[in-house]
Amino acid sequence: MTHSRDWRSSRLSRRQFLESAGIAASAASFSGSGSRALLGAEPADPTNKHRLSGISPKNLVDEYESRNLDAVSDAELCRQAAAIISCPPTKGGSSFTLHAPLELLARYGLLAHVDPQERTLARLQLVASAASFETSAGGGGAAPAMAAFANPADARAEFTRLFQKGDANGLEAVVLQFAAQYGTPSLVQLLTPAALRTLSGASHSHIGLWLLLRHGRTTDVGDAALLRAAARALAGAPKDQLTSFSGMAMDPGKPLAQDPARVEADVLAKLAAPTRAKRAYGSMRTLITAGEATGNANTLFGDFIRHDLSEEQIDAGFRAVLRTCAHNMLQHDTEFAKFGWSHCLTLPQAACGLSSCNINRKLALAAALVWITAYRSVLSDRDLDMNWAPAKLKSPPSLKEALQTSPTAAAARVWHADPEELPQVKQTLASQASMRTDQHLVKYTRACFDMLSFDPRHERLYLAAAAHLCAVWVKEQPEAKIKESMSKDRKPK
Repeated sequence: MTHSRDWRSSRLSRRQFLESAGIAASAASFSGSGSRALLGAEPADPTNKHRLSGISPKNLVDEYESRNLDAVSDAELCRQAAAIISCPPTKGGSSFTLHAPLELLARYGLLAHVDPQERTLARLQLVASAASFETSAGGGGAAPAMAAFANPADARAEFTRLFQKGDANGLEAVVLQFAAQYGTPSLVQLLTPAALRTLSGASHSHIGLWLLLRHGRTTDVGDAALLRAAARALAGAPKDQLTSFSGMAMDPGKPLAQDPARVEADVLAKLAAPTRAKRAYGSMRTLITAGEATGNANTLFGDFIRHDLSEEQIDAGFRAVLRTCAHNMLQHDTEFAKFGWSHCLTLPQAACGLSSCNINRKLALAAALVWITAYRSVLSDRDLDMNWAPAKLKSPPSLKEALQTSPTAAAARVWHADPEELPQVKQTLASQASMRTDQHLVKYTRACFDMLSFDPRHERLYLAAAAHLCAVWVKEQPEAKIKESMSKDRKPK
């Protein structure tokens, strides 16, 4: 997935990224090998869950075998899981229900890279997520519907009205009808500004938009059904939004004179050692709100955001932000690795992906700067060395052995791997993440893999960060105990 082109140089870099990411003229798979899109290969059918529906999480392995799910293709397995996960509860949503659509899309994206010997276990985890969702959270009722819109302008006006009103049922109906009439890419354009600014839904709505767009460009409403929970979350708190940069106003300004290389260096330098406040860790809202309260986003980047930014300058800003995110994972203790430093990267990476599709580019970068500044200000306890690299292991073990040793060993093994080993490194990381239960691990691994196309000069940084987090979960959930603990470890609270 690496390229020799200097990605600091031209707008072609974004087009090349789109082609490698599968968002060019036609739907493509994560690997670009022509696999079917998640929901777009066949007409979506909300009842198309016959093989997966009714599976007991406690008898998952036996039912997987008795239902002959190995004979079901990846695309069909995911389509049936999506039919289940696309029915969120109308009340009492949880972190599990919010993440389930993201987990499904991330797992499907990684399947193409999983070792053939580990595919059954990886697919079992996908089925386990759908079964847990159905038994504990699903069945929220039929999706709300509304009449067709006369034109896109009317649809956008109705979206704005219902969003400002906080009408969850109405907004959900608009999302589904808009997708049915105008297609998923147009829906992503409509939702992105609200999703980037929001504090509701753990600020995760835009991640679903990116992953959905990443997997295909069909016009079928079945695609958008995976966004039902996100739409309800957006409507649940329409006034709970980011406040930095004068309420995220992206008013026109003067062009920024700095070249992209200077932008990249300046953003890295400012994020390396910001003024830190009292540590705030809990919900995503708590962390981001505490970060904004420091005023650091405005102090560090207010003047930068007031300027008009070129495509190349925005690309440079994102590269700096996302490298900082990866360094946070690698240079901190593992205390906050699983749910803190993992979100630190997945939020801005999704914004970067949407930005690369020409969707609210400056707004996407501004949101990413708010998020990363919050993490650096109220979760981090140290300055970062942006030139840091792990020490090379004296007697390098296999990557699987390094993952079982420690996060530090795993990161070092990947960072110093021979170039010809990298395809195997990716396969091992995809396999080890996919066979484990955690939603955040597959989402993080998927995001790190996406960065290999956007910032290929730092391929080893992102692979090492993925290995670091994977090693945390390898220790917590040993492979020998995965099947017996699959149901117990998946706790849809």
